[in-house]
Amino acid sequence: MLKWGVILGAIGFLGGFVGPVIFTPEANQGPLLGIFITGPLGFILGLMVGFVLRMLPERR
Repeated sequence: MLKWGVILGAIGFLGGFVGPVIFTPEANQGPLLGIFITGPLGFILGLMVGFVLRMLPERR
């Protein structure tokens, strides 16, 4: 469960941190998007995905 949170949190952080720097380099507050919004939201979404996957019956 925590693994999914870290994975999606890192993806959200990198997307929100690096994306604005690439697309609008003149915006000096662009990286704050990744730090305060997309990183934490990605982590929370990852925790929810991990929880749902843990509750599903295992298929073999």
